[in-house]
Amino acid sequence: MTEHADPVFPVLWNDGPPHSTTAPPVRPHRTAPGDFAAAVLALATRYTGRAPAELLTRAGGAGEWTAVAVQDPGPAATLGTRRDALSVPLSGTPVEVALGSLTFRFEPMPDGGWATTVSAGSTAGDDAALGRIAAHVNAFLAAPDELSVGAVDHRTEAERTLFAEVNRTAVALPEPGCLHRQVERVVDAAPERIAVVQGEVRLSYGRLDAVANALAERLGAHGVGPGGRVGVVAARSVDMVVAAYAALKAGASYVPLDPMLPPARQAALHRIGEVDVIVTESGHRLPAAQEGTPVIALDPVTELPATPRRPEVPVRGDDLAYTIFTSGSSGEPKGVLLDHVGRTSMILDLAARIGLTPDDRILAVSSPSFDMTVLDMFAALMTGAAVVMPERGRENDIDHWVDLVAHNDITVWHSVPSTLELFLNAWGDRTGSLRAFLLGGDWIPLGQPQAVWKAFPGAHFVSLGGASEVSVDSTYYTVASVDPSWRSIPYGRPMTNQNAYVLDAFGRPAAVDQVGELYLGGAGVGWGYQSRAATTAEKFQPDPFRGVPGARMYRTGDLARLRRDGELELLGRVDQQVKVGGVRIEVGEIEACLREHTGVGEAVVVAARDAQGRPRSLTAYVVPASPAPDTVDAVARSIREHLAARLPAAMVPARIEVLDALPVNSNGKIARRELEQRAAAVSVPAGTPDDELLTSVGQIWREVLGLDAVPAADESFAGLGGGSLAAIQVSSRLNRRFATDIKVADLLRADTVALVAQVVTARRGERKRPALVRRR
Repeated sequence: MTEHADPVFPVLWNDGPPHSTTAPPVRPHRTAPGDFAAAVLALATRYTGRAPAELLTRAGGAGEWTAVAVQDPGPAATLGTRRDALSVPLSGTPVEVALGSLTFRFEPMPDGGWATTVSAGSTAGDDAALGRIAAHVNAFLAAPDELSVGAVDHRTEAERTLFAEVNRTAVALPEPGCLHRQVERVVDAAPERIAVVQGEVRLSYGRLDAVANALAERLGAHGVGPGGRVGVVAARSVDMVVAAYAALKAGASYVPLDPMLPPARQAALHRIGEVDVIVTESGHRLPAAQEGTPVIALDPVTELPATPRRPEVPVRGDDLAYTIFTSGSSGEPKGVLLDHVGRTSMILDLAARIGLTPDDRILAVSSPSFDMTVLDMFAALMTGAAVVMPERGRENDIDHWVDLVAHNDITVWHSVPSTLELFLNAWGDRTGSLRAFLLGGDWIPLGQPQAVWKAFPGAHFVSLGGASEVSVDSTYYTVASVDPSWRSIPYGRPMTNQNAYVLDAFGRPAAVDQVGELYLGGAGVGWGYQSRAATTAEKFQPDPFRGVPGARMYRTGDLARLRRDGELELLGRVDQQVKVGGVRIEVGEIEACLREHTGVGEAVVVAARDAQGRPRSLTAYVVPASPAPDTVDAVARSIREHLAARLPAAMVPARIEVLDALPVNSNGKIARRELEQRAAAVSVPAGTPDDELLTSVGQIWREVLGLDAVPAADESFAGLGGGSLAAIQVSSRLNRRFATDIKVADLLRADTVALVAQVVTARRGERKRPALVRRR
């Protein structure tokens, strides 16, 4: 089965003979030949959001086709206006209209009705597809003249029923609907159970609750209570869990400020998040921009003060729980405000679906900047399970993760697909206790479920979807097997108390298989963006489908379709936002940062894509502001240092290329498609290292990236799908094998096997044995 390249009617086709379907007769509002052509035109406008430039017509079922030019009267025009504006020089019946890959035939019936037959040159994979399209045309034939195209509900009754059934998710919201109250229930029931594990630290629920109570009192002494914001400067650690839990107990919300981010980025998040007080790991030096904010430095968790007395602070489910940051096209990140109840509902629902119990252990592999950490922490703590943190300094060490899974009874894995791919590549033939894999944040490779089942037979594989602006996850799909006809792993159906709507360009529900934009609604919808009223109004819109006063839905920007089985399928984006390694990135934010560099005149960032057209890495193309006195390599190095000081590693392009000018298309606009095609092209200088070293470097790439073969000397790390996390693994293995001190930036700058091997040759044996340090 293949996807037909029809720009109007998205139908899946089998390699079969021509196919046609006739819908039940309809009584058209008007029956002139032009009225039938206008109905097809109206349907095409609803499917694509704009009128086609022309369509073909003929009468009598034979003879030559006549091209009819179409002038789009605009989205508000009525059906009558559209019919009157369409000049179709036909006489006689039946009337045939051809558009895209389909032919529509309209012929009168003895009882006064008209039969509509839709024909295609191949057999549709879904035998009901053509029948649905025929019924959609009939809806426009029967609609009165005074309606606009957008006012006609062209769906069949079965499609309307499916839309309602998919979104019938409401159940009683949890009471109390606060994240920390749910944890306190577990504390009261089993205080001796282990809640958090990191290295040698085993923190029980009772101890966690007591130290969080004491910290909440300290926050209150600083005047932080309901409505307050607590900046948590902690990597994945016990400290992070204690600080977040204490902030909620104090009635405040927490703002994750990952200390592994560049200081300039931390300062920006601190400002945007409107932080009132900072809780930080002991010994961490804060950026200068944060020095004016009160700071609580935590002692080692074994030495923290504790109290069994919980703060008597009233907290409701609709109070703010945390702020998470997403990339912003204006040049700065956006702070998303999320309350308790939506997250509580989602986590309890997910925990029930995968059967999470106190015997489970979740490995936290995501950055605190990523809202996946919210699920890792609270899914464990709200169910009596344990969350396991990597040891300090080894947060992104895949080999360390492998050891943790192999020796710490980890049962639940939750990450983006690219992170899981790195883990599986390093896992080998070990055995472990992982029983559930929760994947979200990016496209899941079709072969990944099978790779998981090979390593962990019988494991539960779940596809999760959502947006930071709604809940960590909003849709759920259990992958029991991979259908060979799938183009992607399904996005699933909305979870409890959440909604998912595919809406067309007119803001109305799209028909089955009709491409539209995905909107997410329900209890999980956040408050909006901090101090961005206009952007909030644009993206968080009134929800006309939920039937709840004041309900809103979030416009995701994702292209999707609703399948006839009720499952959602993602297709791409409506804008230039991309996801690389599961991180949502507005390339406009990177471009804005590039233009802040004094040596940059013009800048464009594009995604290097895989064979399926999905982003795997970023490439920046820059034009110097003036003829640069430095070499091209020096300019690119300066630009990379500029970006690395301001942006998270995942947003620093894997490649930076300096050009004399950016290519433009016939309209004078930057030719982004041309730059995307160029993104993987890398030249290799002469004088490459010996074959043995090239093979060794290539073998490490193959292991980390999960390639079928060792890459050639001129192959690009970015072009093979290497991102910042993979670069950490490659540089670590190179340093261990060759006693080098190669940094991630060195690897990304060199980019090809040959150039990386040159760096290894130049630095081989330079690595010094670290001085012994006393561990606390």
